[in-house]
Amino acid sequence: METTDKDKSIALRQDRSQRTLGTNQYWKHLFGLVYTDGVKAHADIAEAYWLIDAVASYQMDIAKFQNEHGGFVLWKLEVKDGSAVLTASRDSGEEPFIMQDIEFTDHPEGEWDFWQEGKVLIIPEEH
Repeated sequence: METTDKDKSIALRQDRSQRTLGTNQYWKHLFGLVYTDGVKAHADIAEAYWLIDAVASYQMDIAKFQNEHGGFVLWKLEVKDGSAVLTASRDSGEEPFIMQDIEFTDHPEGEWDFWQEGKVLIIPEEH
């Protein structure tokens, strides 16, 4: 039985809602970014390890924008109609200092937030 976009979206939201006690393990990306069990589960369920790669690829830019974010970055993935936009900003409602258009994705639709604290990427529910 094939997993649908709706099934993945439901699974992502259920998984996130259960991650209120932090993480048990940290994972390290080749580019030095560290991420939590919640981020890993998101990538597993959505089949979207490219998302971690994308965030990791911006780490030199994140360092350049240190004055903009002060060590905290809100990453937002907005997915609609098979394409997406990945942004990084200091907080919601603020102008992003990084924006990447993603022409095609099979990631489930919706708005998905990730927080970066220093070099650690988490899902908000883990905080």
